[in-house]
Amino acid sequence: MPTVTDPALTTIEAKIREGISLGLDDGVALFRTADIHTLGRLAKSAKERKSGKNVYYVLNRYINSTNVCYANCRFCSFARAEKDADSVRMSADEVVAKTLETGTNFNQLHIVGGHDPRQLSLDYWLPLMRRVKQLLPHVQLSLFTAAEIDYLARRHRLSYDEICAQLRAAGLDNVNGGGAEVFSERFRREVCPNKVDAAHWLEIHETLHRHGVASNATMLYGTIETIEERVEHLIMLRESQRRAPGFNAFIPLAFHPDGNELSHHGWTSGLDDIRMFAVARLMLDNFDHIKAYWMIQGLKVCQLALDFGADDMDGTHGSTDEEMIYHSAGTRSGQYVDDREFRRIIEESGYVPVRRNSTYETFPHEWSPPAAEPAALRRGSGQAALMAESPVLAT
Repeated sequence: MPTVTDPALTTIEAKIREGISLGLDDGVALFRTADIHTLGRLAKSAKERKSGKNVYYVLNRYINSTNVCYANCRFCSFARAEKDADSVRMSADEVVAKTLETGTNFNQLHIVGGHDPRQLSLDYWLPLMRRVKQLLPHVQLSLFTAAEIDYLARRHRLSYDEICAQLRAAGLDNVNGGGAEVFSERFRREVCPNKVDAAHWLEIHETLHRHGVASNATMLYGTIETIEERVEHLIMLRESQRRAPGFNAFIPLAFHPDGNELSHHGWTSGLDDIRMFAVARLMLDNFDHIKAYWMIQGLKVCQLALDFGADDMDGTHGSTDEEMIYHSAGTRSGQYVDDREFRRIIEESGYVPVRRNSTYETFPHEWSPPAAEPAALRRGSGQAALMAESPVLAT
């Protein structure tokens, strides 16, 4: 048995062996320990009890359909006003064209936007979702955040149950975990007062789960939150999963400082990133997956995270995808990673790469869509032919 230099970790390890969920004091001790090697060992063991040697990745398309947003979150470098010269608002046809730009051999369409009063409407999204499902029945729709769904519900004067039912019926498979930020009332009052509060964020996800829609969860770390607030956030997620299971993965989101009001907090350190992965893995004992989102922390940190509790490297993104949220805040990562590079990185770390979709169904690495796809899609080119086979959606 390796030597444990922090007595608090001995107590925590005993709780883990007995299957006892960790509490607030345990989480704080994990964040503050200097014994990073034991922290990593505990997290790696917890990860391997969940996933063995598997590390997951997905072939996906990532689209920011709009950057128009009036939430005015202080950490955001992405949002624009409607009349700003660099504002973006895609039509439905543009979203479909961007989705198909690099072919059809992918399993997830990931779209997030902002609180856009013109685009964030059921009149826009429901027909678009049905259209994509008709064109790409093998692709899962991973759309929206709870903040966007709250905006939709208030706009259309629908309950969360009603809005989730309509989105599910139109083909929604998974909801992205954004908008959680940090659940602390103090944090949200100071940083994102115009965004859905923590109780309603959790209620939306639990409602989605009851309707058969999976989701992810996140936390934005590295600004004004305290260590205690980080741990409280993780405990609240764990309790929500107990009430209404359906969270697939937790994704730590490191703060990026360029071009926003909180830039004086600077970049998170590599050590803070690694701690965040490990503590999340140990606190969230009823979450199956911890995702190392390479576009945020970078491939090298995410590769190391595989030994600190992470078992997912997220997606390749299409070679023409344009993730704008983190790139507007100064991320040093690129836009695209070839799936062969993902597999190389995972295998080099001693793990087994596994291709998945949004809900963690697995596929052979060389899987491609079935031959029943429409002819225009099988050809892999010719947008005119594609649009001729698909009615143009009014926007």
